[in-house]
Amino acid sequence: MSENNLLISRQGAVGVISLDRPANLNALSVAMTQGIIEQLQAWRNDPQIQAVLINSTSPKAFSAGGDVRYLYDTFKAGSTEYQDYFATEYRMLNIIRQYPKTVIALIDGYAFGGGMGLVQACHIRVSSEKSRFAMPETGIGFFPDVGGTYFLSRLQDAGVYLALTGEQFSASDALYLNLVDAVVDSGNLESLEAALLTSTELDQQSIEQLIADFSVEAQTSAIQALMPAIQQHFSHTDLAQIEQSLATETREDRQAWAEKTNTTLQQRSLLAKQLSLRLQHVGRELSLTQCLQLERDLQDIWFDHGDFIEGVRALLVDKDKQPQWQKHNVVLEDILSKIFSKALAA
Repeated sequence: MSENNLLISRQGAVGVISLDRPANLNALSVAMTQGIIEQLQAWRNDPQIQAVLINSTSPKAFSAGGDVRYLYDTFKAGSTEYQDYFATEYRMLNIIRQYPKTVIALIDGYAFGGGMGLVQACHIRVSSEKSRFAMPETGIGFFPDVGGTYFLSRLQDAGVYLALTGEQFSASDALYLNLVDAVVDSGNLESLEAALLTSTELDQQSIEQLIADFSVEAQTSAIQALMPAIQQHFSHTDLAQIEQSLATETREDRQAWAEKTNTTLQQRSLLAKQLSLRLQHVGRELSLTQCLQLERDLQDIWFDHGDFIEGVRALLVDKDKQPQWQKHNVVLEDILSKIFSKALAA
């Protein structure tokens, strides 16, 4: 294991970055994000590297998200290192998106939160059928960031559903939602990787064709089947309307899902749900750059005024699973109003 929890190699004309923090399900540390930045910069003008593959050494996870315990600890210690964490993470995501060589994510396991943001920044996203995806931030009193304001908002009502509930979804769902580009049987991932690493044609079109040769037709998407219900309940622009709509579902075949979904929502932070809903609607009108800047403007103030610290305390620190969510925060409302006004005027 390296100091920055990355395994770096060059195989053929492909640079390989393997996330190697399995004990933490590859939760992205500062050292990992900084290491990815440095390696990509080193390969940028290297003629021997024609493409980059990002994968994982963990049998369970691509990356289960950001290092939220680190963020909690640094904030409680009075340090501003948590701000540096976000700055480095967003720099990494921007470098990947704008990278002149094709960057491929190979996902076989959990891709949550920050891990999902990393996946979405890559140019080609390949998943096994075993993978599970989620943007679960409202469960810890936060909001879907790392680009979630952009890539979830493009899913319209389905994005609102995923942002508010934090529900996990399958590789088939991700393919249906265009959050991955291909699904490959887990038993064939090694063969696909070997084919990539020995290929001499590594422009994006050639890579996509090679991956297509290994791709399988995904199983039926559960979210696709749920879309009429999701559109019925999550098209509302007001949180109370969404929750009331779910609570009064009359169709017998949807009642169990509606009740379960509403129960989940009642466990989430009110402030986080309200902000997440607003971001999903505002994000539809903003560019990727604007969405990322909006998230960055919100992150730091959320530590001081939002529910993130309480959510992490309840889930990961004290582990009592009894977060005391805020009901109202006048100061936060005033700050949010100014931040959203600035974003919409940009």
